[in-house]
Amino acid sequence: MSDQGSSSEPDPFRNLRLRGGEASSAPGFQPGAIVRVKVRNFVTYEEAEFFLGPNLNMVIGPNGTGKSSLVCAICLGLGYSPINLGRATQFSEYVKHGKDEAEIEIELQRKPEDEENYVVGLCIRREDNNRRYTLNGQRIGHKELMKLMHSLRIQIDNLCQFLPQDKVAEFAALTPIELLDKTLHAAAPEEMIQWRAELKELFQQQKENQRNSEKTAEEIKRLKSRQANLQTDVDKLREKKVIQKELEELHKLRMVVRYDVARQKFREAKVRKTETARSLKQLERSVAPAFEAVNKKQDYASNVKLVVTDRKRRLQAAEEAADAAAERVEAANTTAQQVAMSMDQEKKNIVEKKQKISAARKTITHLEAQYRRTPPEFDAADWNRRIRDENHKLREKDAEAEKVNEELRQFDNKRREIADKFARLKTARDGLDSQEGQLLNHLRRIDADAVRGWEWLKENKDGFEKEVFGPPVLTCSVKDKRYSDHIQSMLQKNDFVCFTVQTKEDHKKLSDQFYRKMGLSVTIRSSFHPLNTYRPPLPREELANLGFEGYVTDYFDGPEPVLAMLCAERKLHASAVSLRDVSDEQFDDILRGERLNQFAAGRKLYRITRRREYGPGAVSTRVQTFHRGVFWTEQAVDAPERAEIERQMSEINAQGRALVDSRNEKAKQKREIDDEREKIQARIDELQEQKNQLQREYTKWQGLPLKIETEKKALEAAQTAHAEALARALEMEKQLDKAILDKARAALHHHKQLSAIREARWALLEAQLILMEAESDVGVLKAKNTEVTQQLEEARRELMVVEDELKRQREIAAEAQADAVRVLDEANPDEMRAKAAGKTVEDIDQAIQVQTAKLDLIQASNPTALEEYERYAERIKDAETQQERQNNTLAELDAHIEEIKSQWEPKLDELVGEINDAFSYNFEQISCAGEVAVHKDEDFDKWAIEIRVKFRENETLQRLDQHRQSGGERAVSTIFYLMALQSMAQAPFRVVDEINQGMDPRNERMVHERMVEVACREHTSQYFLITPKLLSGLRYDERMRVHTIVSGENVDERGTEKMDFRRFAGIQRRLTGRA
Repeated sequence: MSDQGSSSEPDPFRNLRLRGGEASSAPGFQPGAIVRVKVRNFVTYEEAEFFLGPNLNMVIGPNGTGKSSLVCAICLGLGYSPINLGRATQFSEYVKHGKDEAEIEIELQRKPEDEENYVVGLCIRREDNNRRYTLNGQRIGHKELMKLMHSLRIQIDNLCQFLPQDKVAEFAALTPIELLDKTLHAAAPEEMIQWRAELKELFQQQKENQRNSEKTAEEIKRLKSRQANLQTDVDKLREKKVIQKELEELHKLRMVVRYDVARQKFREAKVRKTETARSLKQLERSVAPAFEAVNKKQDYASNVKLVVTDRKRRLQAAEEAADAAAERVEAANTTAQQVAMSMDQEKKNIVEKKQKISAARKTITHLEAQYRRTPPEFDAADWNRRIRDENHKLREKDAEAEKVNEELRQFDNKRREIADKFARLKTARDGLDSQEGQLLNHLRRIDADAVRGWEWLKENKDGFEKEVFGPPVLTCSVKDKRYSDHIQSMLQKNDFVCFTVQTKEDHKKLSDQFYRKMGLSVTIRSSFHPLNTYRPPLPREELANLGFEGYVTDYFDGPEPVLAMLCAERKLHASAVSLRDVSDEQFDDILRGERLNQFAAGRKLYRITRRREYGPGAVSTRVQTFHRGVFWTEQAVDAPERAEIERQMSEINAQGRALVDSRNEKAKQKREIDDEREKIQARIDELQEQKNQLQREYTKWQGLPLKIETEKKALEAAQTAHAEALARALEMEKQLDKAILDKARAALHHHKQLSAIREARWALLEAQLILMEAESDVGVLKAKNTEVTQQLEEARRELMVVEDELKRQREIAAEAQADAVRVLDEANPDEMRAKAAGKTVEDIDQAIQVQTAKLDLIQASNPTALEEYERYAERIKDAETQQERQNNTLAELDAHIEEIKSQWEPKLDELVGEINDAFSYNFEQISCAGEVAVHKDEDFDKWAIEIRVKFRENETLQRLDQHRQSGGERAVSTIFYLMALQSMAQAPFRVVDEINQGMDPRNERMVHERMVEVACREHTSQYFLITPKLLSGLRYDERMRVHTIVSGENVDERGTEKMDFRRFAGIQRRLTGRA
């Protein structure tokens, strides 16, 4: 099988394509135009090659043959992303099914200064989505390839230049701003695009600077306001600062005055000390003989006192030596006790070691006796086999039990099904006595899924945001039964059985429940608008004149959301009803009124269709006779149906009884199996216990040699430890003897020290008695000179007082001098001396009190107001400087914007004017109207292209969008806009895929006429139109080339030879000539 691509006529440039970089220049091609496209294993093609024309290339062929694959090859082969196609997003998805790699080769027309065409190659590997680009056979990176595309002005990412099939809707959805951007890139010189980018950037800078300037102005205003609020406190704080400065000067002056006063007092104290010392010396000379004897006796007493002190020291030393000897006695005693205790403990240890040796010998004898007794033989494999046999029997019983359990579950499920079916039949039988029951039974016969959904909804109605309504056949009713058939004739089956929701979330939740979880086939509709928004087209009086009793909604009742849904779907609010048929005159009046398009009169339903685009006479009426409705009718209880239901209930009862008997049999079988399972399990447990017992005994016997060896080693260790303990006990006996001897020696030394203490005490007592006698003699002599002594003591005390006063005054003067020197160094000494002259410290203190009182009276609510005031002043200064810079920047930006705008805006107006002329002319050719204009705004980001069109005589020009025009009208407007860009196109080629789909034949023919006229002019860019069908008798131009795709599994490998369109055209001409 081979997929082939063929062209409708020979290719005059076939021999001009490059091979290995041959120089070529195809006539008529613009630089960057596509000369040739070759694909291999790409999408639907195994291998195909397209030789393209320089003007209009029409690519036609049935759906699925690979027309759009050519568009995909152009996009991907020139380095652009699959996103621009609106299809698969991975390159590997474009590799033909069953193939590993796909190849694309595109030949582009060279620039005049180049010597050869550009042959761009792309190889796509499916496995890893890898891509490899080449240019004229040499590897090239993607960035370098895109630089080449940019230099050739190829714009595959611009919908104005490259509009694939899956992007047509996206083009229609472009905003006017986006359309301007695409148009400029498609038709404007590069400098205009650059100017627009600069204007947008400059305007953003201008807005940013304007915002910053306004913020700065607001900041200055705010700072000045806050600064003004601080003015009162600032004035107070400044006055306070002056008083504080005066206080500081007074404190300094006080230091100078205090130093002068202290210096004067020091001089006076110095004079008093000199005079007092002179008087004391005179007194001492006069009483010297009287005190000579006293002094001698005092010297003797002092010497005796020194002896007493020495003997006290010797007594203390003897006592300390005795205490040290006592401590040595106690230490020796403690050592002896510790050695004795250790010796007792070691003796106990020796006894324990003897006991361990004896026990170890007994254990070894016992173990050797056990090892000599060989245990019964243990065959683990035999025991495991016996246990496996029993386990196999148990698994067989488990399988039988599981099978029976499954049958019991099936019995239970079937019993529940029978019970549910019986309950439904009972409900159906009971419902035969009510209209709702009859409707539900009837609904179950025609749509069982709707009934299942209704039953679920009744159980779960509280789980939604708003109330959800069931089928109208159950929730609605007819007020007047005479109109029941009329109303039902206007509804379809889904209208009777659909469900109604009021929110998107409820719609999503109900859809998930019904469709995904329950697998129901039901209809869910939404009602988002209230019933009062659906107003009748004619007043009731005018309606009565036409022969109608009212609208459907006058005789139909139900929940408002359900009625609103039916009005939206079936226009019930605009559908009239009458029990009598309308007359011819009334029918003519209805047609002339053009407001009533559906009504039921008598037993007939009328539907009127108007095609305003074809003129006022384009009216068709469909009349059909309606039959009796099946819902909302009062019918007697269906006795045969009741009998059928009761028969089914009786059958189900019999099935239930038989099912219970069968289940009881199975339950009995299950109990028997369970008993057998318990017996087998007991045998398994018994065998396992016997095996474990034998295994334990055998394992224990195997471990006896190791235990015997371990016990022997333990015996040797115990014997070694016993010998070591005996050696330690002998050594301890020696240590105890030495400790007792040391204790005796310490006791003898202590006794010797006690004798030394007694001798020292007697010597001290003797010296103390001699001291008492000497001190008594001194007292007697002093008593004789008491008066003289008192005079001398008073003179000495006076001298001491004067000396203390002199010292105090010296310190005060020194301290005051340091403060005064510091003050005088900081200030003018002469000025400070002048201020201090004649003042006392008390005068200065009084002045300080006055100023302090003034200071206390000044109270500012904000103690830091002055600092804040100064900070605000600094910030205001900085902000004003910043504002000046911002204003200068704004002026520069305004000038720059105006300079660029003065160049860009006229060129844009000229460009859009040319587009408008071509666009309007295109519309005039089809008797319609259209215009293209620029919407201008202060913000350059908001400049936009506005397209307005008019397709009918009685309309005004309306903006082109997705809501005002039909799909075909939007397609016509889109192709005319793209055609208007043709003569100004900057890109070397343009692609439009299936744009004519959805057009009516008239529009398609006119569009084709204009397209051929525009695209086949000289010096226009290359144009591609992809379409699966064309009308017959369309205009043909010599500059256009028609490519017919003949591709598919059933196409012969020689398809391009057999599909000779030149021969087909000759046959057609001969047939036409014969006719």
